[in-house]
Amino acid sequence: MENGTFFLALFVWIAFFILAIPLVRRIRHPDQRPLAAYLIFVSLFTLVAGILFALLSWLAVLLGLSQALERLSPAVVFLVLVFAPAFFVATWQARKPRWRRPPPP
Repeated sequence: MENGTFFLALFVWIAFFILAIPLVRRIRHPDQRPLAAYLIFVSLFTLVAGILFALLSWLAVLLGLSQALERLSPAVVFLVLVFAPAFFVATWQARKPRWRRPPPP
């Protein structure tokens, strides 16, 4: 990976997670602490997006569709299939109330 590409990807990654701060503040459950909700959002978004990216990339190579991802519209569809589910799962989890242990018997 070129240095320019690496730094651009790093910049986009950092910018997204900085921009996620006000989003998580707005969507979090009132019982959830802000930092906990943010860490849940960031962790799940990264995990789900990474898994989906690896799975869909492997599937594209397996089906011989990796060359199609060089065009704009298939690449956009690919990225939507990776990032939209990751965003929805992370948002869903950040909106959940804080987990509390049941009282001991």
